[in-house]
Amino acid sequence: MFLEQILVTNLFLLVCPQFFTYRFIAAIAEMLLQSTHGDADLYLLPALPREKWPKGYVKGLRARGNVTVNISWEKGELQEATVWSSNPKCTLRLHYGEQVAMVTVLGGNVYRFNGGLQCVETYMAP
Repeated sequence: MFLEQILVTNLFLLVCPQFFTYRFIAAIAEMLLQSTHGDADLYLLPALPREKWPKGYVKGLRARGNVTVNISWEKGELQEATVWSSNPKCTLRLHYGEQVAMVTVLGGNVYRFNGGLQCVETYMAP
């Protein structure tokens, strides 16, 4: 209830800026992407408040292992995820709901996945 009162749809706060702490930002990021320590698991939209944020996107979320993720969703469901890493090579497990995809990410490449976690495009990072 409190979070609902202070956030508007673009995640800007309606209260004083001092309340906008790094912990608050981290909590919102953790709702959208979770990465586990020691494992190569990335959980996409694990705690998305689907009724409150039915449509949206986030860019540049950093996960453990120098992995960066962009995520977009519509009607509360994953539409697209883009993943890249600065590491030369890493293997990840992407999770969305009950779906799991194993991915080998090569440094310098960007991988785009659809809502079913199928890789639909791979291209060189700009």
